[in-house]
This record gives sequence, structure tokens and C-alpha cells, in this order.
Amino acid sequence: MPARSARGGRLSVWIHRRLGPAVLLCYLLALLVPGPGTRLRGTALGLFGLRLDASALALFLILFAAAFQVPPGRALAAVRQPKTVLAGLAAHLLTAFALAPATALVMYGTGLRGPADGLSAAVALIAAAPVAAAATVWIGRDGEVTALLAVVLLSALLSPLTMPTTLGLLGHVLPSAGHTRALVDSAAGQARALLTGAVALPCALGLLARRCVPAAVSGRLLPGAPLVAIAAMLALTYVNATAAVPVLHREPWTVVALCAAVGWGVCRLAFLVGSLTARALRLPPGAGATVTLACGMSNVSVSTVIVVQALPGQPHALLVVLVYGLTQKVSARRAVAKGVAVPSYRAVGEGRAVR
Repeated sequence: MPARSARGGRLSVWIHRRLGPAVLLCYLLALLVPGPGTRLRGTALGLFGLRLDASALALFLILFAAAFQVPPGRALAAVRQPKTVLAGLAAHLLTAFALAPATALVMYGTGLRGPADGLSAAVALIAAAPVAAAATVWIGRDGEVTALLAVVLLSALLSPLTMPTTLGLLGHVLPSAGHTRALVDSAAGQARALLTGAVALPCALGLLARRCVPAAVSGRLLPGAPLVAIAAMLALTYVNATAAVPVLHREPWTVVALCAAVGWGVCRLAFLVGSLTARALRLPPGAGATVTLACGMSNVSVSTVIVVQALPGQPHALLVVLVYGLTQKVSARRAVAKGVAVPSYRAVGEGRAVR
């Protein structure tokens, strides 16, 4: 059995190191063969009054597997680092109020009145989403993993309350026309049920299952949990990317380039806000990296599902989210390059699941 667990762990690490090309392959498949993904997006399952489509079910699996990989007591150990945890969570929740209005101001200032509505709404959704569990992959030392993992779990468990509230407030803060506020308010109204059923609930169930399942059973299941999460994440990437294919075929390259520029620029700005926050609080390098990643690494899986469900008439918004997801992986590596060790297998095993 230990040999099987070791093989499972090595396979997980091997796949994880090739996730970048795998994600790009999913985007390429969505562009060349969008049919299956389009049909899956139209399939839904009713469960306890919630509408769970293929994207929501994949998101459920990703977050359950991520939480199941957390050892009992690991998240509670973060109480020894309250300053880092609270700073990371607060910075993440407040970053939206810098990103979304700034995007709207720039676009309206340059005269881009038409695309400003959908792209500003996309930025608001990205910034208000929970912290991506993939952020823990980039932290190598145990104490930093613990603090960042606590931020990830807290942001996910609180998201049914924090994300709709943040979006509702942003609807009144955004310097834009009433149409943008209506888009953001609509997304806030539909986000609560999704976040409860596909984000907070699987996190809670995953933590509970890890605590209640006997150690011998969890030891056999743990090597497969990252593989399940990675498979669900790649399927989710493909299904959601197919929703953006019509934009690539219909819109001129200038519009596509604008969406890509917004996604890249907003991601870089989010990491900058996190870095400046860490410097202002005079945090040590490891804690500073935790705050920086909490600001910059949003759960784009949540954002893409909400964009597809709540903003079906805004495919440009989905392009922004997809570009943000690619950019944050590169930015995360740069953010922890100074002062933080290379990610270990232990960190990878506990935090790889969500992108």
C-alpha cells in the first residue's frame, strides 16, 4: 500500500508539473472542437433546489478534493499567525475596490464606452472571487503554507456572504452607467446559490470527510484526490473556454486584444496591490508572499462559472477571466521568487487542486 501511495504521489507531481501545457491543450481543444463542451454547458442537474450544470459539478469536485487533502488541525494551526492570515484575507476582500473602478475609469477615459460595461463586470467578478487554492503550491515552507491555506479556506467558506456583498457594493461604486451596475447586481444575485452549493459546501464536506474517515482509508484515498481535482479542473477549463469561442470567431482581433490586455493588466495590478500591502505592513518575505498571492490569485474557476451562468450575454467578460487565469500562474512564480523556497511535494499535495 505505501508503494501504491508513493506511485500516486509521483504521478500527481508529474501531472502537476505539466499542467501549463495541459491547460493550453484544453484551450486549443475548445477552439477546435467546441461541440462537446457546448452541449455539456447546456446540461444541468437539479439538487436540493440548486441548478448544478457540468461546470458547477466540476467545481464541486475540485474544492472537495482540495479540502480533503488538508490534514486535521493544519488550518487551525494558522492561529499562530493571525496577522498574516487577517492581512491576506482583508487585502483580498478589499482589492476589488481598487481593480474594478480603476478598470472602468481607464476604459471610459479612453472612450471605450461599449466594452467597458462587460469588462468592468468581469474584473469585479475576478477580484471578488475566493482565493485560489493553487496559491499554496508556490509556498515552500510549512508555516507559510499554513497561513495561506487558512486564507484560501476562509475565503471559500465565507464566499456566499462576501462575494455577493462585494459585488453589490461595487455596483454602486463603479464609475459607469446603470447598465454595468445592473450586470454586477445580477451576478451578485445569482452567485450566492452557486457559491453555497459548489464552493462553501464542498470545502466543508471535504474537511469533515478528512476528519471523520479512518486514517487507513484516507491514506488510500489521498493519492487519488489530486488526480480527481486535476481531471475536474481540466474538464472545467475546456467546458468554460468553449463559451468564449464565439467571440473569437465573431469579433475583430482588436476586441480580442483589448480583452487580453485587460485580463493581463488587472492581474498584474492585483499582484502589485498585494506587494504594496505587504511592504506597508512590513511583513517578512514569506508572510509578504502570502499576502501578495492572496491578492493576486483569484479562483478563476468560480469566476468563469459565474460569468457563464450570470452573464450569458457578455462573452467578452469570459475572455478577460481566461486571460487572467493564465497570467496569474506566471505572476505567482515571480511573486515568490525572492525569499521563498521552491514548492515542495508536501505543498503541492495540499494546494494544487484549484486554478
